Amino acid sequence: MSLDPYDTGMGPPPNLYRYRENDERWTEKKYGDDILAVWQMSELPEDAVVTRITLIPYRGEKAVVAWQDGKNALPEGDLQPGESVDAAIKRIASEQAGINEPIATHLGHLRSKATVNSTTQAQAPGTITYQALYGIEVGSLSDFPADTAYERRILLQRDLNTLIRERYIFFRKEYAEALDRFLLDRLKANLRD
Repeated sequence: MSLDPYDTGMGPPPNLYRYRENDERWTEKKYGDDILAVWQMSELPEDAVVTRITLIPYRGEKAVVAWQDGKNALPEGDLQPGESVDAAIKRIASEQAGINEPIATHLGHLRSKATVNSTTQAQAPGTITYQALYGIEVGSLSDFPADTAYERRILLQRDLNTLIRERYIFFRKEYAEALDRFLLDRLKANLRD
């Protein structure tokens, strides 16, 4: 019997997400010696089971974010049963930030393996699921978000960087690196035009 009040007796405690130094720069989550989750910046597989998406929308040089309960947040949410990723992007963008006609670019994803201890996924143990991050070019904005629980805020880049650093602690390095690549690609495309 352990004196640790958080000891569930279910084996070694999981390690937190950690930054791994190598050529691909990815984060992993381990439970004992088993790797449960890995951050990847490659394309999603064709048969990927995406369970959650997070959006980083831009209109011109400014970020468009959701505001709820006095806090800014990136538009994000779970996919509904049978919903495609594209439909979820449109729904979440409209509901949380009032974004119409979003143009999505995949920036990266967390590849996760469900276990018997998984509480956030209703998947069989061993099932591989993905939580994806998308950069969004805003086509147009409606007057207000479709969900009345949200408001929209337009942020400068420094404020978005602060939001990512303070609110998305486990993935701040991954989100920042993916965002840098997205912004650099946007800048290069604008210079070509």
